[in-house]
Amino acid sequence: MRESILISKSRYLAGLQCPKRLWLETHRPELAPPRSPAVERVLAQGWEVGLRARELFPDGILLEEDPRLLAEARAAARKAMEEGARVLFEATFVHGEAMARTDILVRNGDGTWDLLEVKASTKVKPEHVPDLALQVHVCEGAGLAIRRAVLLHLNRNCRHPDLPNLFVEDDLSEPARRLLPSLEGNLARFRDLLDRKEEPEVRLGSHCFSPGDCPFFDNCARLWKLPDPSVFDIPHLAAERRDALIERGILSLEDVPPDTELGGPGERFLRLYRAGTREIDLPGIRAWLSALRFPIHFLDFETDAPAIPRLPGLGPYGKMPFQFSLQVLTGDGRLEEAPGFLHQDLGDPRPGIARALLEQIGEEGSLVAYNAPFEKGVIRELALALPDLAEPLDRLNGRFADLLDVFRNHYFDPAFKGSNSIKSVLPVLCPDLSYTDLDVRNGQDAQAAWARLIATENPEEKGRLSKALKEYCGLDTMAMVRLYRSLRNLAD
Repeated sequence: MRESILISKSRYLAGLQCPKRLWLETHRPELAPPRSPAVERVLAQGWEVGLRARELFPDGILLEEDPRLLAEARAAARKAMEEGARVLFEATFVHGEAMARTDILVRNGDGTWDLLEVKASTKVKPEHVPDLALQVHVCEGAGLAIRRAVLLHLNRNCRHPDLPNLFVEDDLSEPARRLLPSLEGNLARFRDLLDRKEEPEVRLGSHCFSPGDCPFFDNCARLWKLPDPSVFDIPHLAAERRDALIERGILSLEDVPPDTELGGPGERFLRLYRAGTREIDLPGIRAWLSALRFPIHFLDFETDAPAIPRLPGLGPYGKMPFQFSLQVLTGDGRLEEAPGFLHQDLGDPRPGIARALLEQIGEEGSLVAYNAPFEKGVIRELALALPDLAEPLDRLNGRFADLLDVFRNHYFDPAFKGSNSIKSVLPVLCPDLSYTDLDVRNGQDAQAAWARLIATENPEEKGRLSKALKEYCGLDTMAMVRLYRSLRNLAD
């Protein structure tokens, strides 16, 4: 087999998810869309976690050879081991048709090695076990005696500034070794697949999104002529039931047999879709609206959740609010846009955002959010972090109404495609409002943009990112205002 298509860790995991993904990533990577800023941020945080893990081993040697230059990379690892290195970072090994670049290798006193894989997660995930199994297979095939295969991941109980316990170890040696007998067969199958010139034919299915979203889904959807909407839009449909429909060649909602078990939400969705209608509980909507008190404050937060906490009291992926947008609707129909807040430096955003929030929201009136438990959770965390402001912040949480409740319980439209998120509801009820033309289009993009905003010293770049963030967060609150007015018109 050619070295250029050796099966790496990432390729092996891609093949386990879907053989077509493995083939496309190897032979047609250009069919995947460019990485979004959000994906780049995830990768950057993973790299940062890896660097932090190396600090646990101050005598470690980093092997910086390009792993694509296999001969040089393998020779560097061999030379370092022969010279007695105790800890190696990024050591490259090859065995048969597979290769592995290990995160951390630690030599034990008896000449065996501990293999440590670093992950930016806070727990063991199923896909981590085959990842380690492949590394054990390659390292032992290359002549190393592996004593332990360990996952080194973030400790969810760690809190800033006490970061010495940022990582915890999970010994996955036993589950990883249980996979070794099947690993040889998988590698042989993947090797044969990669040697073929023809793209394999694999149906769409739940594997497209497990354990993660496949970057080639849109490409495959076009090949299979996936209709819009499709069986993927049936809400709360069990994966095995959806896969069973697809195996029978059923992708269109029109083709779903009437006796198919879809569950309550799925059956209502399909019934409304086929009837070309929607189901609206006007008494329920009127009751929700009548509970609101003017002035109504439409509130949306943007938060960051860095893998490595940098503010007191926060743990890995702890929420850190950095922005809010606020629209205020008075009883006489006037809509006022409050100044809102956007933190723009590397300092702690929490004191500033909490004070701005209390200054801009008066003592009277309802607070409306879309998925209010999120906003209430942010305010609750602010109260814990800022005891001097805890009492007025806690009072805010007693005034919330959740706009999402309306679309969960009282307003069902198949045009929402089985989702009641604001980005699914808004295009149907307010088609003139859209996120598609914005530079920041979702919460993950907002996190990535804010990370660049607080890191840059360039005034023009800072201004551009600030404008993009304010436009995005502002559209979130304006979307709520427009949805509220649509419901009010409907109720009247």
